[in-house]
Amino acid sequence: MDKIIYTLLIAGLGGFLGIKLKIPAGAFVGAMVAVAIYNITTDKGVIPSNFKLMAQIVVGGMLGLNFTMDTIYGLKNLIIPASILLVGLTALSLTLGFFISKIAGIDLITALFSSAPGGLTDMVLISEAYGAETHKVALLHLMRLITVITVIPLVIRFFAKFINA
Repeated sequence: MDKIIYTLLIAGLGGFLGIKLKIPAGAFVGAMVAVAIYNITTDKGVIPSNFKLMAQIVVGGMLGLNFTMDTIYGLKNLIIPASILLVGLTALSLTLGFFISKIAGIDLITALFSSAPGGLTDMVLISEAYGAETHKVALLHLMRLITVITVIPLVIRFFAKFINA
């Protein structure tokens, strides 16, 4: 029981630090890094599997809160762009997943979840249920997230100059 409490305390401290440092997905990344360091150095990190199930329930509930009647009414304006995104991102993600699996030697399930267009937390939680190597999914999504947060604003600013000119 002490190992669980220590692990959760370290996760909480890491999450808090991640938020304070304004790291992308700071609570998740900070907790992950802190517990990883703790577990690597002590081999005493423990979180029971039923806690993971609870985390999935909480994340699912939080995602459900994003939907309102306004969201439903707004769907009619999003049918075409949503269809393009669904087909394009799904095809690209599957292609990338297969390519990553073959080139990098990562198992296919891990590669597919690593290339899926979803949130870091969500993809890691879902990937675990399918037996993926969650540490690899988390690291690859973290690299993607950091790249998106740093590169996309620059690209948008670049294109905005041409649009507003």
